[in-house]
Amino acid sequence: MKDRTVLQLKKVTHKLLSKWKYLLFLNTWKIDSDIRDYINGKEGYQTIATCDADWRYFEATVHFSHMKMKDMEENEIEKIIIHELLHVVVNEMEYNGMEHEERVVSHLEMIMSWMDAHKK
Repeated sequence: MKDRTVLQLKKVTHKLLSKWKYLLFLNTWKIDSDIRDYINGKEGYQTIATCDADWRYFEATVHFSHMKMKDMEENEIEKIIIHELLHVVVNEMEYNGMEHEERVVSHLEMIMSWMDAHKK
């Protein structure tokens, strides 16, 4: 068990957000993040992270749940960050229905995680 403090989690998420912001060609975006005790998802249940993005202004905020993430390994946190930043990449798709965006992002996250794990 890691039992990270909010500050420790903030350092890990900042490092990984910077890495993946670069790898996903999102350097033109203003992407902020915050850490909350808990986050309620769109259906009212507690979730690990959410992303609010606005493709019209190239702005996004990623919200992380301290209570859900404090004991996670760094590679698990990295997958969450990949997933949330992929929401930024495909944000325009939400206007055709969030279900489509969520499925595409989950699939792309698996691809990116596999590629990162198997790089030479």
